[in-house]
Amino acid sequence: MTKIVPVVVENHADLKMKAAVDFSRLEKDHILPIVAHEFISVANDAPVIFIKHEETGRFVPAALLGLKPGENLIVSKDGTWTAQYVPGIVATYPFRLMSSEHDQTQLIMAIDEDADCLSRDEGIPLFDENGKETEFMQNREVAVQTYFEHNQVTDGFIRILTELELLNERTLTVEAGGDKINLNGIYAIDEVKLNTLPDDKFSDLRQRGFLPAIYAHLISLNQIRRLGLLYSQRHESEA
Repeated sequence: MTKIVPVVVENHADLKMKAAVDFSRLEKDHILPIVAHEFISVANDAPVIFIKHEETGRFVPAALLGLKPGENLIVSKDGTWTAQYVPGIVATYPFRLMSSEHDQTQLIMAIDEDADCLSRDEGIPLFDENGKETEFMQNREVAVQTYFEHNQVTDGFIRILTELELLNERTLTVEAGGDKINLNGIYAIDEVKLNTLPDDKFSDLRQRGFLPAIYAHLISLNQIRRLGLLYSQRHESEA
């Protein structure tokens, strides 16, 4: 359950964020959306892929964290995040931006009041005794706003990749735990098409700063072997 509401001192003066982070809520999420700015960081831990939204047909970049739906190999059984990098969609939780009720063009800070990481009794306060935002809350606002801006840039990145027809559907295959697992419905940048783009199109990608993200994505696909190893280790320990 989620209950997204604006953050206001009248309702949240005593609200706190628990210091200890439990990632158990993600244990069944084998795919997490990411933004283009995160490709390089995510590529050190997991494959960076693209998936296609069933209803809109829009491509979404994501970190592949498991080989089967319902199993996140990056989150350990005790709720620990085992990778080096925590994606922004996770790091900014339970905060987000939402449209103001009075002005749909204005974005305001909001919070999921049902989040397990929130408490009225323990943790880091969002507001001080004078009703002012704490430094923690101010930093959270900056992080959420930055992540929102990165999402806007990523929308432009996806639009260009789509216009250039660089995204092709692929099947990733990995040997894991004695099983041969095929992952379908995954899209990746076609390296041949990328390398044969007209000079002006390729130059445009470079000038926009998208080439590092593209190459990070292509290199990251080799991390499928790491997921295979994690899968084997987890299922061998459970046998």
